[in-house]
Amino acid sequence: MKFISPGKINIGLLVPYKREDGLHEIRSVFVPISLGDPMEIEIKTLSGGTNSEIHLISENHLQGYRYSKFEEVSERGDFTRNILYKAFQKLVTYLSHPVSISIHLQKYLPPEGGIGGGSSNAGSFLKELFPLTKLSTEEQISLAKSIGADVPFFLQTSACFVSGIGEVLEPISVAKGKGILAIPPFGLSTASMYAGLQKSLQKPYGSQVWKSLAEDLIRSLQVGDWAYLQNRLENEFEKIAFQTQPLLKELRLGFFESGAVYASLSGSGSCFYGIYPSDRERDEALRIVSNRFPDMEFRTFSF
Repeated sequence: MKFISPGKINIGLLVPYKREDGLHEIRSVFVPISLGDPMEIEIKTLSGGTNSEIHLISENHLQGYRYSKFEEVSERGDFTRNILYKAFQKLVTYLSHPVSISIHLQKYLPPEGGIGGGSSNAGSFLKELFPLTKLSTEEQISLAKSIGADVPFFLQTSACFVSGIGEVLEPISVAKGKGILAIPPFGLSTASMYAGLQKSLQKPYGSQVWKSLAEDLIRSLQVGDWAYLQNRLENEFEKIAFQTQPLLKELRLGFFESGAVYASLSGSGSCFYGIYPSDRERDEALRIVSNRFPDMEFRTFSF
């Protein structure tokens, strides 16, 4: 099986409160993008009485400190710390028969980037292996959630309005878009970013997920009215990110000055993206921002 383990961007991200379980409630639109990690999985059935096993062969295409960060959890480091290994350990007891799984992963999605990274790898892996189990859809989501809050999204095939800690998903139609992703030479700790929000404990309030988005916002997402959405669907983590890394605030300005119609931090960062009206305008903007921020890695994407 050959496929792309996709990255994602967040269009708007609100953290209404900290839950009693210590986790944070979120509201966001997750959109899968064309950037991702190529993966190939080979599954061989083993004879009865043999334990299932997993093997990884990876190609590390990351840059800077992220190269070393992935090496630490690759098959060349401590593979038991890898999210694919953790997903396998969660799944193995539910497999209908013992198997040998070989994974060939080309790693491009950066860790500590807010675009899915390891969560995408785990979700894409589980999506291919779940047919070998008898788990219901609800049980699949629960298992994915136990690995990471963003993992359930990567079992889906479309953009979703996301709530809970990331496991409550409602598909949504989002207009096609052309974007540039900036990958800074630094990461932002998810834990410290959430701590910086200083959210108080509140009891969950009852509502249907779509009730928290007005009809005009839904319609704007569907038709791609990014200028309207820019000041209405904001990422709450940006204010902390700008304080922690002022370069990100300058990057945001750089995206808009190069013609972006929407720009935002993705997740809790550190990746930042801009959306452009056309391929031509995006390609011209890529030249501009690359020259302005020579130490930044930029990649184009679509959705």
